Amino acid sequence: MNNFIELRKSFFEKDKKDSFAGFFIEEYVENNEFEDLEEYFLLSKVAKIKRLFVRDEVEEDKIVEFLFDLGRNDYLDRYIVDITIKNCHIFYQKKLKIILFYLMIEKECNDSRLYNLLDICIECNIDALDEDNLSIILKKYQRDFSMLAMIIDYIHYFKKKSCTNFLYSVFDDEYPENIKMQILNVFADLYSIDKLDNSFIQETIKHEKNQRIYKDYIKFLKKEVSLNGEGLTLVQSMFYGDCESSGKGKSGGLCVLLKSLGNQLAKHSEVSMIITLTISNDWTEGKSLIHHYSDKHWFVRLPIYLDLSEDDMFLKRQLFIKRSIKRFIERSNAQPDIFHIRYLDNASKSVALLSKELEKKLVFTLTPDPHRNMSDSNGNLRDYSVMEILEKLDKISIGDELLTKGDGILGIGNEKVRSELEMYFPQLLKESRDIKLEMVAEGIENTNTIEDFDLEKICKEKSLLHNIDDKFFEKPIMLNVGRLNILKGQDQLLKAWGESRLSCDYNLLLIGGDLEKPNEEEQTMIEFFSDYIKQNSHLESRFCHIGALSNESIRNIERKIMETQLELPHMYVCSSKKEEFGISILEALSEKLLIFAPKKGGVQTYIQNGLNGFLIDTTDWESISTEIERIMYDLKIDKDEFKHIQLRGQETVENNYSLEKISNDFLSFYLSFKRRETIAI
Repeated sequence: MNNFIELRKSFFEKDKKDSFAGFFIEEYVENNEFEDLEEYFLLSKVAKIKRLFVRDEVEEDKIVEFLFDLGRNDYLDRYIVDITIKNCHIFYQKKLKIILFYLMIEKECNDSRLYNLLDICIECNIDALDEDNLSIILKKYQRDFSMLAMIIDYIHYFKKKSCTNFLYSVFDDEYPENIKMQILNVFADLYSIDKLDNSFIQETIKHEKNQRIYKDYIKFLKKEVSLNGEGLTLVQSMFYGDCESSGKGKSGGLCVLLKSLGNQLAKHSEVSMIITLTISNDWTEGKSLIHHYSDKHWFVRLPIYLDLSEDDMFLKRQLFIKRSIKRFIERSNAQPDIFHIRYLDNASKSVALLSKELEKKLVFTLTPDPHRNMSDSNGNLRDYSVMEILEKLDKISIGDELLTKGDGILGIGNEKVRSELEMYFPQLLKESRDIKLEMVAEGIENTNTIEDFDLEKICKEKSLLHNIDDKFFEKPIMLNVGRLNILKGQDQLLKAWGESRLSCDYNLLLIGGDLEKPNEEEQTMIEFFSDYIKQNSHLESRFCHIGALSNESIRNIERKIMETQLELPHMYVCSSKKEEFGISILEALSEKLLIFAPKKGGVQTYIQNGLNGFLIDTTDWESISTEIERIMYDLKIDKDEFKHIQLRGQETVENNYSLEKISNDFLSFYLSFKRRETIAI
């Protein structure tokens, strides 16, 4: 029995208007002892707000009480801001203005409280700060970029022209590009970009590292960019990574999917525009604001300032992101019909809130994450810290809210995955629900383009940290592709290979990560590779790590590897703790590599163990090595049977997961909402 699933089931069977997060926390508080009373009061306050939030209206005195708690905890702040905005109509505007002003100027007002109070002011349309107090705050926080971005948003919303001199001065200093572009947006709305001093613009651009991005942005502000059209307009968001940097940082398989899927959807005559949105804080030379994949598919990098050092950089910025996207849509003249979000996080919730604000359709891809991780392998609730509980319940709450506000749900996989979704989301089984759920697959492009390139030369580049010898490709290859991350398990794969017989029979090739400017997660993984190989010098010439490559290059590498057939089959090992679907696995399948993929997640929907690949336990290096060795050596599978398994793997992709077929399924789902609107009219 899974205790978390049972809790969800018992809660939603009550069929009353309440909050699961509030219910879960109350159960947790009742069944645990607290040495730290602060944690007890924090959870109790969150539970109280969560349960009150689902009410149509909350008493004024309770909202005021909550406002005085702002600045103590980021999750508590999120819920206080949300419940205040939902109920701001219950106040006389003057009274709420006085309360907000008092809270902002009192000595106890810390940075977090002020940030959230400014957020409330904007959303409730209450200009609580006079020019003098705004100037004092602006001066105090001029080097705190996160706070400064919010203050500029306040200046923008309430059109505070008295701050113009400070805003101009930012361009003479080392401020982030996103802050500078935010200010240009303010100028465009306060004064009209056409009236802005042209010499100032030229001088500004001249001193910036990436002049292209500023030129792009000024064209955009002048409304020289239009995303208007007659057919279906879809906005799909990702927020993790960049479509042109797959395998680096947080850019993973979703980037590949959205780029390819967007391109394929744009080919349909019913489609007017596909807009793929992300947030960029990296404006290295050559990066553009908008990347045109076709006349009808635009990849947009939004210059929204985020503090990348924060554990959850979207939590506090939820409404800031919403307003920034709204300004982009309005200035580009886009007329979205549907917004499609794919994560249960606060950035995706920003888009969900905006879709309802604009009265547009909201589609979201639903996965039971973090729901799956709330229980251990025995079904018992995991013993998480208070902060971990709040982090996971925030995502779970977002999922529950989307199920009440969304218009359509897409589950990735087959009917087996639908059953899993229904276990974790019992709301889906209620006959009264008015939301459409369909199961779809993800897909890949089956291109036959083969570049003529020297794979051995790539693997012997002097810039690589681990060089190989001339005999590297005389042995079969164990391949892994993906961004470097602890959840992707490349460290466990290296050890599984190095500590087993596999290192005698196979050479290991890893592809992924930014080797020039690694982030913290990438650097940790790179250092692990180096330390492990140093301690096991006999493996040095058998291990190769290449930085992230384009999707096309990876496909060509896989084909090049498969040109040489040896006694043992070339294999692709996905070492992720879990994989929701696995674009890189599909691509390796299509090139006929022998697949080893995680049991956890959605790969089981297309890999049938022993038939077209193998599902293994990827908990740690020991489970990975034990299971691969058992299959490769103990089961006595002969060369011909491995070939049949590989061929069936390729046929699985060709028959079921071509992007052309998949895009038709997505388009049919999107168009069903347009048809409903036509019928209603």
